Amino acid sequence: MRKILAVIGGGNMARSILSGALSTGVLKSDEIVVADPDSDAHEYFKSISIPCVNDACDLPESVQLLIAVKPQIFERIAASVSSDVVISIMAGVSIQKISNSIVRGNVIRVMPNLPCSIGLGAAGMSLGPNTTIENAALATNLFESIGTVEMVDESLMNAVTAVSGSGPAYLFLLAEAMIEGGVKAGLNRETANALVRQTMVGAAGLLLGDNRTAAQLREAVTSKGGTTAAALAVMNECGVPQAIVDAIVAARDRGNELG
Repeated sequence: MRKILAVIGGGNMARSILSGALSTGVLKSDEIVVADPDSDAHEYFKSISIPCVNDACDLPESVQLLIAVKPQIFERIAASVSSDVVISIMAGVSIQKISNSIVRGNVIRVMPNLPCSIGLGAAGMSLGPNTTIENAALATNLFESIGTVEMVDESLMNAVTAVSGSGPAYLFLLAEAMIEGGVKAGLNRETANALVRQTMVGAAGLLLGDNRTAAQLREAVTSKGGTTAAALAVMNECGVPQAIVDAIVAARDRGNELG
């Protein structure tokens, strides 16, 4: 059988995964077919030379299939899912539930995040009980081509979703607030925006490439009685650290509810 990745769902995450896979060369555009009825999806995939059909029933037979729909509509498309390997990126939907609903397929559950579109994704992966090493390699190669993959027990997948799946949104919210703070402190918006973007990149680079922990790096920036200490004192007084912890737990719990 010709190597084809069939994809059900053409939303933002599917677009990020597929554009990343194309840019890194792990897949070619003629090795992918997407099913999505939305006209915007058709236009997008046409722009990157990936064929797009309206219905999952129109997808060609494939050795691997990616389910990239919202969890709430999974039951609508489950009867169309049949492949050697079924990769799901649906938040909160268990391997058991997927296996019970689809026609056939060894199920692999993955939770990627938006930066996979630029090859900097972070994904958690859980394997179904009947998944072979070869089955896992197919999914691992796809997601390692667009970032990093951490193997986790499925019981922890909603925690992965809460930390790295939703995590970019937390940083974007922080960036928004930092830009607004810069403007309020006197910078024009363009300058504040440029400084915040580069600061985020630089801080992330240190976290990735420095052996120090996040706490140690924070301490390295913070001089006693200095400007950073004053800013962190306000954040602590406002409960920002605890709010982030609580938010991640809330995201995990929502994942449990969806499942």
